[in-house]
Amino acid sequence: MNKVVVFDMDGLMFDTEPIYFKANKKTAKRFDIPLDYPFYEKYIGASEADFFDAMYQAFPEHDVKQFTIDSKKDVEDLLLAELPVMKKGLVELLTYLKEQGYKTVVASSSERKLVEKLLDITGLKTYFDGYIGGDEVAESKPNPEIFQKAVALAGNKESDVLVLEDSLNGIRAAHSAGYKVVMIPDLIQPTEEAEKKTLEICEDLEEILIKIKSENFF
Repeated sequence: MNKVVVFDMDGLMFDTEPIYFKANKKTAKRFDIPLDYPFYEKYIGASEADFFDAMYQAFPEHDVKQFTIDSKKDVEDLLLAELPVMKKGLVELLTYLKEQGYKTVVASSSERKLVEKLLDITGLKTYFDGYIGGDEVAESKPNPEIFQKAVALAGNKESDVLVLEDSLNGIRAAHSAGYKVVMIPDLIQPTEEAEKKTLEICEDLEEILIKIKSENFF
């Protein structure tokens, strides 16, 4: 049976969320938008479109339209200036999966353009059989569409699928799709719901590698 491992990107592969928040905070300040972390945190794991929709609703008296345009550039500029740190164990895990013939794919709520850029600048693109961004699906996580499309890039309906996620929305999406999912917490700590919907909650990608080698997940 074809074995497919689906990687979320932000917070799972790269420590990007602090960079995203810093960039969005910088943009918001130019437009006097009182964006704070508690508001931003609600949309970790959601799509850019969902985040912007929430901005329109929360700050109707501000120029959110221009914010959405400028923030994309600010995020890209800051990512290039402050290359995101790769999560511990990522390269070792990807190397092992490739050596063993697993299929690997990225399913990120970030736009495809940003996914591709991050994979390029970090030299990880060759490890993956495909990738899909949040702008390539009609509905974002927690809808399962993005994971279903990701699996279609690397496998088929009969594939044995494992999803690696750090966000509750991602866990919900994978669970709804009927896929096995493991949580590696980043900024969001496990909840009772996360514990019920995951195979396991692991500390980091190094632990994931140990468990895969021990055939815990496949």
